[in-house]
Amino acid sequence: MPNTIDFGEYFDYQTLCSHLQGLADAHPALASLEVIGQSWRGRAIHCMTLTNTATGAHTDKPAFYIDAGIHAEEVATTQTAVYTIWYLLTNYGIDADVSWLLDNLAFYIIPRINPDGAEISLKTPYHWCGNGRYLPGEEQTRGLCQQDMNGDGFITQMRIRDPAGEWRVSAEDPRLMILREAGEVGRGPYYRLYREGEICGDWDGVNFEIQKPRDGNLNRNFPAGWRPEFRQYGAGEAPLSEPEARAIADFILDHPNIAGMQCYHTHGGLHLRPSLVAPDDSLPPADLALYKRIGEMGTALTGYPVISVYEEFTTDPDQPRVGSLMQWAYDEFGIITFSTELWNPELAAGIQQPAKYQVRARSSEDEMTLLAYNDEQLGGAGFIDWQPFEHPQLGRVEIGGWTHMYTFRNPPPRSLATTEAARNFLPETLHSNCLFTLRHAMTAPLLNIRQLEAERLADDLVKLSALVANEGFLPTHLTQRALAHGTADTIEVALEAAGCELLMGSARQSIGHLAGRDERTAAWSPWLRQWSDTSARIEWLLRAEPGAVVNVTASSPKGGVQMRSLCLP
Repeated sequence: MPNTIDFGEYFDYQTLCSHLQGLADAHPALASLEVIGQSWRGRAIHCMTLTNTATGAHTDKPAFYIDAGIHAEEVATTQTAVYTIWYLLTNYGIDADVSWLLDNLAFYIIPRINPDGAEISLKTPYHWCGNGRYLPGEEQTRGLCQQDMNGDGFITQMRIRDPAGEWRVSAEDPRLMILREAGEVGRGPYYRLYREGEICGDWDGVNFEIQKPRDGNLNRNFPAGWRPEFRQYGAGEAPLSEPEARAIADFILDHPNIAGMQCYHTHGGLHLRPSLVAPDDSLPPADLALYKRIGEMGTALTGYPVISVYEEFTTDPDQPRVGSLMQWAYDEFGIITFSTELWNPELAAGIQQPAKYQVRARSSEDEMTLLAYNDEQLGGAGFIDWQPFEHPQLGRVEIGGWTHMYTFRNPPPRSLATTEAARNFLPETLHSNCLFTLRHAMTAPLLNIRQLEAERLADDLVKLSALVANEGFLPTHLTQRALAHGTADTIEVALEAAGCELLMGSARQSIGHLAGRDERTAAWSPWLRQWSDTSARIEWLLRAEPGAVVNVTASSPKGGVQMRSLCLP
């Protein structure tokens, strides 16, 4: 039954499809499921649309977009997206915020952009599979290629004795490898560390390369700043060359009512925000203030800090990440978008200053903390003791080390956890991030026709007046970036007055944009940003008989569609 989904275990493709269809079938007035594209290997890319259809079509409401699973191994993201669907559907009519959201907004939730890669990650030990175009064993063609050499069901690491090696065994625990200090000698033996695998292609018996896998990073395949593969690893053959990225781009372009976006990734325990390619002083100050204010809600709910991708999450500022969905969504369309890195294993283990970017050589102290976490919370399942192995090419090596999928990349599933705290890592991740997403969605602009009044001036003359207001937090143009790029369509007001003669005013007119509450961060002061109008009055002069019915519709791509009718006096 849909209401009894086990969120403590990860979903393969068949289970995911079953859960999504079950949720849609159980809540037909609130949910509809569609296939928006096919993966490289022909699997469906699903989108769940959520809204209360009794209060209007989803296309007539501001919408919030959520996606997950763009990277193969990041399966906790799918859990979070499906949990959000479940949470909204099962709490409608019970929770006031959820009911308000589904009455006034629409949600477009894509739980797994990359079903091929996820299936490989869930069912094989392979680390690099990208968009699943290349099956295990195909993603690298020469040099050291990942492979489960000893057949234990994991791809971990190989340590090989080498006097020039960068690593040595920790004196505190023989399982842990510690990075050799710059001037260190005489404390060996020393080792080289490699991913477990075999050498493919020609080999001279001495040196071998480690080829970057052909992993097809779908989050480098979007048009914003796209660079070819030789400049941007994983970018693909051309912008939107991958069917999964094309499906997402087409969907966003086909839904101009999207007023906010959340993209889920793992891992790091961070809410990432723009810019991806430039420092904060390149952002419009008003937009940066919006990101910080909305982000504060995320930090309060999840404990994750909000950081700039360029300033705090880019290893080389001269080589910024380009071609990502968040860059495309904000830089081109001005949609406030967060890219959340779910789960920080270092934080879960109790490391007080966890790394933002989880690719580093940890200190002996931090490694010991992680190992204690593994022993106590996971029953030792996250680390495989080093075992000698006769490698067919390299001779005697040792294979072991940290497993990857459910220690660092994703929270451990309940079946792997051995304490109550560990069993709660995944559910707590899903719930807290779901709540932030919903709070972000509640910032959307929201049009309302507050007043529609008629005053008869003479026997056949009527003055009609409408007051259109934005009752949301964000302005109807969302951001200054959207204004600058011309992607923010204005509010249109249309009058239908059958049997009436319009004497003054236009039957269809643009009234520009309306501000939200975002400008009003304090009581008015001449020293602060001056407030823009949050409402506008429109008037018409009609020649009409008593009893005639007029309809006024106010519409904004980001603020929704509202219509009111009035019987003239």
